[in-house]
Amino acid sequence: MSTKVTFSFLAALTLVACADNSVDNKSVAASEAFDFTAMMANYVDELIIPSYQAFSAEIQSLNSSSGPLAAYCSSIGGAEEASERATAQMAWRSAMSAWQKSEAFLVGPALANGGSLRNNIYSFFSGAPISTCAIDQAVILAQDSGFDILTRSFNQRGMDGLEYLLFNDDPQHSCPVQINETTNWNALPEVERFQHRCDYSRSLATDTQNAIDALINAWAPVGGNNRSAFIDPRNLNENFAALSDSLFYIELEVKDSKLGVPTGINNDCSQLTCIAAAESPFSDTGLDNIRANLMGFRDAFTGYNGLGFDDIVIAEGFASVAKAFMDNTDTAIALIDAMDKTLLEQLAQIESSGSATDCLNSQANPGSIQSVPICSLHGYLKRITDSLRTEFITIVDVDLPSRAGGDND
Repeated sequence: MSTKVTFSFLAALTLVACADNSVDNKSVAASEAFDFTAMMANYVDELIIPSYQAFSAEIQSLNSSSGPLAAYCSSIGGAEEASERATAQMAWRSAMSAWQKSEAFLVGPALANGGSLRNNIYSFFSGAPISTCAIDQAVILAQDSGFDILTRSFNQRGMDGLEYLLFNDDPQHSCPVQINETTNWNALPEVERFQHRCDYSRSLATDTQNAIDALINAWAPVGGNNRSAFIDPRNLNENFAALSDSLFYIELEVKDSKLGVPTGINNDCSQLTCIAAAESPFSDTGLDNIRANLMGFRDAFTGYNGLGFDDIVIAEGFASVAKAFMDNTDTAIALIDAMDKTLLEQLAQIESSGSATDCLNSQANPGSIQSVPICSLHGYLKRITDSLRTEFITIVDVDLPSRAGGDND
């Protein structure tokens, strides 16, 4: 945040609040003496740490001694296997949604050391795609008492690895024939293979729990105490910029990667569709993930119940811009809620049509054409991200993130 913003913003706040009748009570209070330190503390105390704690609670519930994973593992081969597996899958979905919401606050320890803690929890955006063959090998190697899960790469751990183990219906391994560890796997009884997978899923869940606990500890005053550094006024420019950069997750990861590439809208897909690039392919929960991302974005923009970026936008005299962000976000969430086909089903629809026309028309006119709803969803996301790139960075006086140099759709 520039020095110009720090001083001109404070000087203009009261005038703006008086001139704009749409400013709400929260912003009127802020206009009297905007406290940037309080804003940064609000994000840490009411959004970042609570979102990690919520995910931690979900993983603990999933993997407790009497939880869904334990129940599923105990039921394999019995009459309750299908129902217990479905319950474990539902618990995974709940945990995944909690993590997807927290992805809107990727600052500080989550991105430190190349994002190692985040990647150990969820590695979809790590640049290294999930290695199902390596997971298959780990399932076998884990039966040895000397196995150490910490020696496994992050693209075979975390929520990605758990998804593969819990949702993959094929008991066959996914490795080339020359991989020694899996040579005898397919000859094992099917019930035994699913048992080994389930047993290993508990190790992955414990490992994921350790990773989120380490992330929480990195922020905690009794731990790494990153909280103090984040709210320290001396670090305001750097951390405010990092917080504003995190809003662009909705563009770069959600609009571009989660929707733009699989639908073929994004130039990074050179075919009609790139279905293989879809997120969460085994559970087909890509739309659930995006819905959670949108909810996280809404909280990240507003600061939840405390001071947030919307207060700055409103206080600068642009209440209509703040409202448009929220309206487009809520409309996108409502569109997802109204969809009767999953992400993969809609991608298959585009592919089977043999043409991008319906998708592109839906994307360009999301309010009136929704023949391919996921493409209309992309259109609403583009409205949000176009405003981020123009109005938001101008009003708040921040730069585009360095990784957001271009827009290729």
